[in-house]
Amino acid sequence: MATAQSVTPKQKIWRTFTAVDLVTIAALAGLFRAMDYVTGALAFLFPFSSFLMIFSCLMFAVVAAVIVRKHGVFTLFVVAAQAINLFLQGEILVAVIIMLSWGILSDLYVYTRLKAGADPFKNFRDMFIAGLLMSLTWVISHYDINFPFVYMLNLSFTVYAILTVVGFIIGCGGGAVGFLLGDKVKGLLG
Repeated sequence: MATAQSVTPKQKIWRTFTAVDLVTIAALAGLFRAMDYVTGALAFLFPFSSFLMIFSCLMFAVVAAVIVRKHGVFTLFVVAAQAINLFLQGEILVAVIIMLSWGILSDLYVYTRLKAGADPFKNFRDMFIAGLLMSLTWVISHYDINFPFVYMLNLSFTVYAILTVVGFIIGCGGGAVGFLLGDKVKGLLG
């Protein structure tokens, strides 16, 4: 068993996930996917009702990252959320495959921060940037690829531009709220 003094930087980056970590990630992904029903109740606001989805996605993803504090949390969160989306909520397979890209840039950023010797999970700035990157991939994959090409939504360019810009800003806000919430929960858990 490695003690705190004998942990190398490489071991700090590539720590394995415990069962508790995986359950935490899956539970938070489930809470995010449960927001789909709230968004469905607000369907009369479509496509702007999807702003609630990007906010909750980023909030729960950053909460998962701050609580679990391991590299790869964002990607595992997205995989769990999209498994729920595909198998329980009946999403189109092509859309799910595209949406699996959401966590990759965030995990690459977290990896580079860990490689540099920082602890990005305790730093608001680092988690905000990770959330910003996830928000960017979310709006590009969802509004700019899935809406017009997979779901065949015929919206004007202006509506797509509004969805992309406002969705990106709301997603960044969700990431910021997620850090604050996750930091409080992690403080309670110890």
